[in-house]
Amino acid sequence: MIQALGYCSSPFDPAQPGRLCRGREVWIPSWEGEQPPALWRLVISGARFTDDSARDARRGLGWSGVDVGVLIKALFPGAWLLVFKEEGELAAVPSYIEDEDIFLAPRGGGVRKEPCQRWRAIVDDVDELAALVSEDRIDGALAFPTPRELSEELLEDLFLLVGQGDGSRWPIRRFQPLALPRLLAHVPGVICVHQDKHGPALGVYTREPLDRSAVLEALAEAAGALAVPFSIPPMLARWDRALYEYRVRWHATRDDEFPVPPAPEGLSPWSASAPRFRRRSREE
Repeated sequence: MIQALGYCSSPFDPAQPGRLCRGREVWIPSWEGEQPPALWRLVISGARFTDDSARDARRGLGWSGVDVGVLIKALFPGAWLLVFKEEGELAAVPSYIEDEDIFLAPRGGGVRKEPCQRWRAIVDDVDELAALVSEDRIDGALAFPTPRELSEELLEDLFLLVGQGDGSRWPIRRFQPLALPRLLAHVPGVICVHQDKHGPALGVYTREPLDRSAVLEALAEAAGALAVPFSIPPMLARWDRALYEYRVRWHATRDDEFPVPPAPEGLSPWSASAPRFRRRSREE
């Protein structure tokens, strides 16, 4: 099996945020009239598959083999990471969180209400970070350059990001995109835990481009995984198309064999076994 880490860095417009993973997550609806500044988004996910058709792919960051906690820490080295959860199930709230901010959240469209807890905590341990993300126990994290008091304005903007969400049904609604520029006035980065098909993905929102390709490639190599750049966020894209584009760049710059085996002919139009690509190879 091949393990891979997929990533895409691209501009992000909070007023027109586009889709999230189809059938699994949508944005909280925004209001009209506001024209926020454009941001930048780095999306990171992963997959495990047999060949370059990726037809059997299990998709999500945990399938990459890369340590999720180490990855998050590497995105903002030395940062003070404040993880947050708006509607935490009481049984999933960490034991060190005090019994406060417990409230009844509507479920099933308001048919019933269940107790939830809003909580925030500084987390530095990479194993704990990995568990919180992999078990879907947090909404995301704020990256602070140094420890600081949380202002009322910041807490209000954080509530705007997640306070009107609904994680009780599919597709889930967790994040209000128009809150991101407001939060980025306080912190250099906002990490949102988004959904991929079979597990979580990370959306890292910043005011300027965040180039972490070298870091991601090093982490993937250390885990025995392949770092695959995507043209669009990997939670939205086809892995076979991304592997084809990466294979083209690979052969243009390297002499060694591409590390993903071709699929049996007919499984993918983007596989190295597809007739059009085999003909091109013979012509070259």
